[in-house]
Amino acid sequence: MITDLDYVKIVQDIERDFLAATQTNIRMQTFSSFKANLKMTSASYSRSDRLAELYNHHLYQSVLPASSDVSSPVQMQELKIYPDGNKKFIPWEDNTNRKAKVPILVLNATTLNTGRNWQFTARTMGEPPERNDDESHSTDKEDDSVDKKTIRLRRPVSYANITAADNSEGTNLRNLPLGHAVAASACVPGLFPPLSITGLYQDSDAKETITPQLVDGGVFDNQAIEGLLQNECNCFVISDAAGQMGVENEVSTGSISVLLRVSGILQDRVRSESLKHLLTRMGKGKVAFVDLRRGLGIKEVAPAATDEHGKPEADNWIAPYSKKFNVDVKVQEKLSLMRTDLDAFTEVEAYSLMMDGYNMTANELVDLDFAQHHQVINKATWKFTEIAPWMAKPTEVYLQQLEIAKLVPLKALKVLPVKLGVPLGSVIAGLAYGFHTQLSALVFDEIPVYSMLILFALGGLSMAAPKLAKAFNSLEYLRPHAVLAKRVAEVAWLMGGTLFVKFYLQFINPMFLAEGSLEALKKKSPHS
Repeated sequence: MITDLDYVKIVQDIERDFLAATQTNIRMQTFSSFKANLKMTSASYSRSDRLAELYNHHLYQSVLPASSDVSSPVQMQELKIYPDGNKKFIPWEDNTNRKAKVPILVLNATTLNTGRNWQFTARTMGEPPERNDDESHSTDKEDDSVDKKTIRLRRPVSYANITAADNSEGTNLRNLPLGHAVAASACVPGLFPPLSITGLYQDSDAKETITPQLVDGGVFDNQAIEGLLQNECNCFVISDAAGQMGVENEVSTGSISVLLRVSGILQDRVRSESLKHLLTRMGKGKVAFVDLRRGLGIKEVAPAATDEHGKPEADNWIAPYSKKFNVDVKVQEKLSLMRTDLDAFTEVEAYSLMMDGYNMTANELVDLDFAQHHQVINKATWKFTEIAPWMAKPTEVYLQQLEIAKLVPLKALKVLPVKLGVPLGSVIAGLAYGFHTQLSALVFDEIPVYSMLILFALGGLSMAAPKLAKAFNSLEYLRPHAVLAKRVAEVAWLMGGTLFVKFYLQFINPMFLAEGSLEALKKKSPHS
């Protein structure tokens, strides 16, 4: 019989295994393999495919027991859950009358082709019907849905029903790996190329193939609420760990900056409206929601004007309340700004996030009638609770670590200014000394005429490059060569950086993790 303590044991294992996986620095490992970088010369393999392989290796395969009969890589269709060995169990039919519902896994992505939600489940994948539509949508039925796109990429009955078994990436669609589904759902646009599902769809009218290009599910459904409503869920626990759009007193008005800011505003608006709609639909007692800005105060800035009595208007404050869940306001503010990335997280960073979520969620779950389990869970021992004293009464050293945690580049240099800064400065000084003659000639001597001509020619080529590339690509017979040349150039850059990545992972990453360990914090800044 499954008890509450069985679930506690699962979370304790995740606490240990997930931290170990994140500390391997998955983002940098994306570029650490010569073999994988070489494969990127092919249009059918990208960084997203490499990321899927790393997910499988570090997050899934490595935590399975040696005796496990789960395949490698772990397949989506292996994630079905059957109660009491009932292999004929169908969740959306048989869960209705069960007190203890059998969970199902839904991984969300976004289809760039259609702008719709794409879902991976243990049974199938594709674009689900709208909630007001029927799965067996009749072809002669008038469509009164809001969605008026002319094509929907319908889901097959199951993975076993897919006839196009292998796609051009060499991935067997019937045995779709869990890592690929997760990589698609976390494929941040602009940082990683879309993950392709090839060979599954054909437009019979246009006589063209349809290749779904999948990106982060948050683009369409930021909190994955729509997928839960489609599965008729009526109780929601939502943990929003996404980076929140910050407020800027003075914003840049450059074209790129404005476009990025507008995109952020649109995403923030969609996120907020989805949550408001859910709360209105379900009621507060059915929704537990926590995010990293919970407990922070809000300042309502007064205009430069006078009130009805002729006095200058004063700012209004909605007081912060993070201390209600034992977190100092300064700590909560810095946690809300922490990077959302796939690089290595130190114990101090990871445990702070875990403790913060644990404290915030406690009261929310009680409101959702979880009080009967609350005492059992509180008796569990969690490693991350050791950071609690610093979160309630932060020291300067601890706050400094959280301040650095918002950075992506140069983070390790900030943490280790002496250990890394001195060697790096020495290398730069050595190079400057070795080439001081050439540098001084460049700065102080006259520049030869032929150098000016070369620079002028290079500048002209750089300005003409976009038009040349467009003209080059317009020639059908040259297009494959252009694509190949682009791929080779990308891989040459990747191969050149592989040695640095390997050096970083071997030497700098362990130093960064050691400096940010809980033991190091206890030594440098012991808490009374």
